[in-house]
Amino acid sequence: MASPHLSVNAAGSPAARFFVLCLGVVTLGLAATWTTPTAAEEARLAPHDVRDLAEAGRFDELADRLALQSAPNGPAAGFLNQYEAFVRNDAGRAAQRHEAYVEALGEVARNLAAQNTEDAMVSSIEAHGLATDRDALAAEHTVREALSRATEEANDAAEAGDWVRASNLYRLLDLFYEDERRYEAQLEAANRSLRILQLYAPKHLQTLYEAEAKRRAEVKGEDDPEPINLELEPWQDRLEGVNLTMLRSTLLQANRQHIEKARDGRTFRQLLAGGMSNLLSLVESEPLRDTFASLSDDAQRQAFLAELLAITAELNEPGARMDYLAAVSTIDRVLNRNAKTLALPESVVIYELTEGVTGELDDFSAVIWPADIPAFLRTTQGKFTGIGVQISKRQGELIVVSPLEDTPAHRAGIKADDVIATVDGVSTANWSLTKAVDRITGDAGTQVTLEIKRRGQTSPIEFVITRAPIPIESVRGWEHLDEGGWDYFIDPVDRIGYVRISAFLPQTVEDLDAAVAQMQQSGPIHGLIIDLRFNPGGLLSAAVDISDRFLSDGLIVATVNADNQKTNEAKAKRHTTYRHFPVVCLINQGSASASEIVSGALQDYGRAIVVGDTSFGKGSVQDLYPLSRGKAYLKLTTHYYQLPSGKIIHRTEDAEDWGVHPDIAVEVTDAQVRDAIEFRQLIDVVRAPGEGILADIDKPWAAEEFRKPGGRREVQGKRADGTDRTMVEVRKPVPQELLDLGLDAQLEAALLVLKANRLAIDMAVAEASAVRGQARGDDG
Repeated sequence: MASPHLSVNAAGSPAARFFVLCLGVVTLGLAATWTTPTAAEEARLAPHDVRDLAEAGRFDELADRLALQSAPNGPAAGFLNQYEAFVRNDAGRAAQRHEAYVEALGEVARNLAAQNTEDAMVSSIEAHGLATDRDALAAEHTVREALSRATEEANDAAEAGDWVRASNLYRLLDLFYEDERRYEAQLEAANRSLRILQLYAPKHLQTLYEAEAKRRAEVKGEDDPEPINLELEPWQDRLEGVNLTMLRSTLLQANRQHIEKARDGRTFRQLLAGGMSNLLSLVESEPLRDTFASLSDDAQRQAFLAELLAITAELNEPGARMDYLAAVSTIDRVLNRNAKTLALPESVVIYELTEGVTGELDDFSAVIWPADIPAFLRTTQGKFTGIGVQISKRQGELIVVSPLEDTPAHRAGIKADDVIATVDGVSTANWSLTKAVDRITGDAGTQVTLEIKRRGQTSPIEFVITRAPIPIESVRGWEHLDEGGWDYFIDPVDRIGYVRISAFLPQTVEDLDAAVAQMQQSGPIHGLIIDLRFNPGGLLSAAVDISDRFLSDGLIVATVNADNQKTNEAKAKRHTTYRHFPVVCLINQGSASASEIVSGALQDYGRAIVVGDTSFGKGSVQDLYPLSRGKAYLKLTTHYYQLPSGKIIHRTEDAEDWGVHPDIAVEVTDAQVRDAIEFRQLIDVVRAPGEGILADIDKPWAAEEFRKPGGRREVQGKRADGTDRTMVEVRKPVPQELLDLGLDAQLEAALLVLKANRLAIDMAVAEASAVRGQARGDDG
């Protein structure tokens, strides 16, 4: 199907076009004979026309023709009213986009004048996402100046070994140029050096962070920032259990099984060259001399460097090939030379070589080291043990987004917006989210003590909470019910359902079955929106099972190996299929892997209309290989997913086409996405009756009509432009306001498709009834 960009003429509402068309009918009528068809007759739609126009995203044409042939309160009123709201919201979104674009360009100029290169780049990226003509944006003088300054300052920072600043600037440049990969190599080098500092010289890294924070404060005219306290974890803990067998097995399996490297005679050379790059960065890093004293011995360091450079030159010889025994010999050569010169701990050399090897593979291949295994297991299971809270970082604080319903945290009285100040007496200042999850979760039956700072309370509150199994909710509905559970109907009148699938877990298909059964208890489903946006994927089996619910036969997905041979096929089974109803899948750039299998398979069979943006393009399969008898694992990309149409959805470096393309493309800006996500989170937060919500005063849902009577107002830090970030207390929003405020254009388009489908069915039923009635009259 075509993939039109939805752009609605704000001045051309259905009512206005109806008036103009009516004038045209009168004029034509005066010039024609009475036997000439009227415009209304020519515009008359059959049920299949309604469905086809909607599924092609031609909502404006459908609305025009329906307006001509329908009574104001007729069967088409529901669709026309929804379309009127869409047009009105779209006009508002277009105006906001233009206003934000002009403001972003102004911010670029203001930040350049203030010698604030980072914020000038941030504003340039913001303008890039808002621009309708990106070539014209790149030609803007201020944007060119920002790009030039950022490049120069990033290069200078890298030369000076300031990897914090270099990484920040290269990342901003990489974001601006998006798919061009113009700064990919520089960003990888900076991040590699940052990783080495974080592991082996965290005190030096802390100094770099503090210097950068102080410099940023001086540029913005702010007070000195609070001290940064990185947790100094010994590198020995990270590398505990690392051994030579893990490196050798990683090389061997990569050469045998990796989808892009398998059985290529150059593979061992390419992978080992990546390992050499890591070792060179480590040995040349001056801050590591405080960690490894031998690096201060310049003669020994130069001797080891000379060997590494010689090996690198050999590995990079054009057309050279290498087998496994030669690769093992090269590793032994590195280890032996290290032993005779710097005598770095062997685990360090092995770890850096292995990380460099996997860095030459795709982004999804990696070693799961012994220290990583507990966290990895949590991400692959449908449940974990903890206290049951969603957390985020805000203004450097660890914030509770929401307690999960009927969990230890919820029962203990933890509330949304609570600040977790300490965990078991240890300050959470400067903790990463990963670290916070590691410290708060734990074995069932054990206890964790949280010190909570709650707004309105003068003293911290201490909670001692016993951990328990926490089920992960992967299927959510439209509105969270006060008594628990979900209401899945986004449109109860037309009986259109809505489910959000956030991940594909073992229980996901059962949860979807329960949601569909709940909706069907009160009658048939006339349409279903499956929201897969920002769904990163999960289990292949879950994606197959979900697809199987909508397909009665045929291939769902296949996997192909390095030789492009199918190695596995999953097919639909008739007995597991739901009763038929129209389906729309919502996808965006955050929809990956299993999300792409489901949306792609349903699209290929015409079982669902896909609305949104092109998906991420993560169509690869990772297999786990035990290393050193299961003490670690190699996660290796071995196959690609293939859709029923034969398309490979994975995005490789040289791919020109990837992912799932929507049938109806609805472009949204980054700011619109952020607002929709933030508002949806406010809706989903579990709160006590009457409890207010803090919202940024500049947000549309913080307008006077949403304010909580007697609600508080407070300042929470500064924005990037130096203005106060003022928060006000608002009442809990309802999901319908997500549509009323025009915060989700993609969801609005999906709803239009299904309302048009419902109208087409009603029209077909009415026509059939009329034909039967006429037949009975003729018979009489």
